[in-house]
Amino acid sequence: MKMAWPILIIAFGAALDLAAKLWARASLEPYGAATEFLPFVALRLTFNHGVSFSLLSFEGEIARLTLLLATAALTASFGLWAFRSQGLERIAASFIVAGALANVIDRAVYGTVTDYLDLHFGAWHPFVFNLADVWITAGAILLVFCQFSRKQSNVAVRNSSKTT
Repeated sequence: MKMAWPILIIAFGAALDLAAKLWARASLEPYGAATEFLPFVALRLTFNHGVSFSLLSFEGEIARLTLLLATAALTASFGLWAFRSQGLERIAASFIVAGALANVIDRAVYGTVTDYLDLHFGAWHPFVFNLADVWITAGAILLVFCQFSRKQSNVAVRNSSKTT
């Protein structure tokens, strides 16, 4: 049963993001005006040819395939980590895999990653992202929390052993 949670998180998270990307591609005008959605988030369809914040955006099929293979390999390594870890760390790694897998599938099918959530503060629009990016970010924050909790636990164990 322990293995069911990572599989469910990965499958549900990736499917939800891919469905939202399909909706965005069918409903929003590419690079069109933003449509208000939430107080700080609007809907606006863009396409990311690179990785986060369009870094490593290269032209050409070889570069696209190289990026696809690299991100797929990284996703697979996080998947292995998710299945080998335990507790909250397993959940965190599963969130990261869910988002990364959705982005890998999107890039494999379309050659780019579909972004549709436009973060904005007034007239300032720092970036457009997708639900997969939310999963990856949430997983990364949980992993930091896990590491911080582990350090605090180790410090507490060392301090209690000094007093006894």
